[in-house]
Amino acid sequence: MLRRLPLVLGLLGAALLIVVIAAAVSTHDASTATKPKASAKARGRDVTRILRGIPQDGLSLGDPKAPLVLVEFADLQCPFCKEFAATSWPNIVQRYVRTGKVRMELRLISVLGEDSTTAAKAVMAASLQNRMWDASMRFYDVQGQENSGYVTDRFLRGVLGGVHGLNLGQAMKDRSSPRVLDALAAEHSLQSRYAVNSTPTVMIGPDVNDLALVSEGVPSEQQLAQAINEQLLKTV
Repeated sequence: MLRRLPLVLGLLGAALLIVVIAAAVSTHDASTATKPKASAKARGRDVTRILRGIPQDGLSLGDPKAPLVLVEFADLQCPFCKEFAATSWPNIVQRYVRTGKVRMELRLISVLGEDSTTAAKAVMAASLQNRMWDASMRFYDVQGQENSGYVTDRFLRGVLGGVHGLNLGQAMKDRSSPRVLDALAAEHSLQSRYAVNSTPTVMIGPDVNDLALVSEGVPSEQQLAQAINEQLLKTV
């Protein structure tokens, strides 16, 4: 019996160590799981601050008399579109859109699947209330795994319900309205015209009928600023 005691104690010690490690991992996972939610709330406050005071009209953000339009073709499921929204976009808005030098347009296209189309209808419905940019950024905050079926009515209510000043019930109804469907058809037409097949694709010009390519993929702030400044020189 005495000979077995060290073995028993060793086994008990190993079992205790496993329990401690499992508890630590579980605590870490739970803590990690809460971080995206907190981050989304903080991001939402940032977007509200960035957009405050800048006019929105349907797809457009900024002064309608701005000499240039910067068009982003985006798929709301696209993680690279989300990356652009979190990196280059905020400073470009502050430097060029808020100052009236550039107007931006968000053109929603569906290159990734059915969830993209469902998402686009909801955010396009928000554009009817001039809240498209708020809704798109809110969507990116809680973006899920591509084509996993996560873009449900419940999910979209959570997205649109977090947009300040938006009539949620009206937006949910408007998703299948002729105005939304016609607008998405126009997006598809413009996508075909410029042969856009990836997102984000960013283009610039004096109007949507005369656009030049800036970037296929996530453009840096420097890349965008250079393209904008070159185009602004042409308007002088």
